[in-house]
Amino acid sequence: MKLELHLLNCFWLMLPLLAWNLILGPKITDPRITSDDHSLKGLLIAENVMRMIVFALPLLIPLKLGDPLRLAGLIVFVVGTLVYFTSWLPLILAPKSAWSNTTNGLLAPRISPLCAFLGIALIGHSWLYCSLTTLFIVLHLWHGIQNVKKFD
Repeated sequence: MKLELHLLNCFWLMLPLLAWNLILGPKITDPRITSDDHSLKGLLIAENVMRMIVFALPLLIPLKLGDPLRLAGLIVFVVGTLVYFTSWLPLILAPKSAWSNTTNGLLAPRISPLCAFLGIALIGHSWLYCSLTTLFIVLHLWHGIQNVKKFD
């Protein structure tokens, strides 16, 4: 994959994810999700560096749908984005529900964006992006597991 800036790039696909996080993120106030107080500083730094890379790298991935793998990537991205959005809804609409108080419910928003990111990797035929997003999700999930353990 040749890395160069394209006007029609996969960053456009990131905009719904970013908007969702910016608009609805403040509605999630449960410290089991939002707390950073007990996490290792190195983990938080690594997670945030990887977050910046994962959200910026799509600027260098052209948004082309000319072959079946890229089209499959778009489908994976759309499904992954819907799963990600859906994973937030119980935490916002029913924070006291049984699901919102399970480890799976609390960690779902941390692991579900992987599918959307993998869709972008398929669109860009990029193993690099696939690897980096997987590393980000592992760090993001590790941070989330620390939160859940702290409050159990």
